[in-house]
Amino acid sequence: MKLWPLFRYARDDAEGVVRWSAFGPIIEFTRTREERDLRIRPLLWLRQKRGAERDDQSDILFPLVSTRWQNDYQTFRFLLFTYSSRPPPQPDTHAPVWTTRFDLFPFVFYRSSPVVGTYFGVLPFYLDMPDFYGFEHARAVLFPAYLRLTEPRVERRFFPFPFVSTVGGPAGRGFRFWPVYGRTENVGTERTSYILWPFHIRRERLVPGYGWEQTRVDLPVMSAIDGPHRRGRYYGVFAYTHTVDQQKAYEAIGAPFPFVYRERALGESEYRTWRLAPFYGRSDRPPFSSRFYAWPAYRVHRQDQEDFHYERDDAILVLWRRQRQWNEASGHRERLSTLFPIRRSVESDGRRFGQMPAIFDSLMPKNRGVLAMWAPLYGLYRWDTEPGGAGTWNVGWGLVARERERLVAPWHLAWSRDHGG
Repeated sequence: MKLWPLFRYARDDAEGVVRWSAFGPIIEFTRTREERDLRIRPLLWLRQKRGAERDDQSDILFPLVSTRWQNDYQTFRFLLFTYSSRPPPQPDTHAPVWTTRFDLFPFVFYRSSPVVGTYFGVLPFYLDMPDFYGFEHARAVLFPAYLRLTEPRVERRFFPFPFVSTVGGPAGRGFRFWPVYGRTENVGTERTSYILWPFHIRRERLVPGYGWEQTRVDLPVMSAIDGPHRRGRYYGVFAYTHTVDQQKAYEAIGAPFPFVYRERALGESEYRTWRLAPFYGRSDRPPFSSRFYAWPAYRVHRQDQEDFHYERDDAILVLWRRQRQWNEASGHRERLSTLFPIRRSVESDGRRFGQMPAIFDSLMPKNRGVLAMWAPLYGLYRWDTEPGGAGTWNVGWGLVARERERLVAPWHLAWSRDHGG
């Protein structure tokens, strides 16, 4: 049944699908054997999984607010504010696993667990938090007046951050009065000293895979890196750079970097990367290859890796794009073409679909929230493919449409055992 633009109802008992919509694209409901889906565009999107396991999701003014409720996990997000709750960890858990947490980054932080306790922070006034963004423990009082960061075997204290600091702990020692003078050491991994940073710096560092490397910086004249597997010389900041990396087996020259740059494999005479930015650049590093012309006017990307293949051409970054990908092993094939703000066209395993105009969805054609909540609102002309392979289309949010190989008028009524109009 179709009473455009007030109401539309369709039912397929064979597939267990019920669909109805009201006021064009504004309200839409779908029920299948697996889930229920309600969309009140652009305000609300509700999804509910049917079955024994709970999995409910909602979005309010996507991407402003989102929630998810499962049997053992709940989360709420509002812009940068996040809250989540999960079951208590097993008693033998070593790393902190928080049962409750929320962030209003970068101001409010809260963590709670029956194993490690409760911690909170309200910056810039006070913070006391373990397992904090890569640090074992972070503590701050009237930041930046006082900050203490704890890493494995090293503790750094700032008063105030970042100008005056000390390095201590079992493996740390040193003092810094930035940017005038500093000398620090992390025993067994790094030694650093500077005078009038960044003009005079000396550093010895144990780099994974490269061994001990020495770095010397004397700006603006030159800088150097010397190690058993890598050597670099840099003159006039970036006027001329030369790097030889034995570990990754390449030689690179920039003059000036990064605008004029070329790179080749050791022992080869032909350069696999050559760039004269922003006019032209190419890179051939299997399985990847790329080109650009008058960046960002036109770019080309290719990937050929065993059974997987990918191609993309774009202009002005995302204003126009054409991309293809296919997998010879699985047989999956997909084509995507977008032109902002005019058109988005997709072909995936024989199914063709898209719409005109295409505003947000031409810029983010893979974003589920944009495709579900925003694209239908301005999709004056849309097309799709039925399961049997027949093409469908509609104009004016269903004012005129073609479905099941026939035209459907604005007011339409049809009924059978398996389908509703």
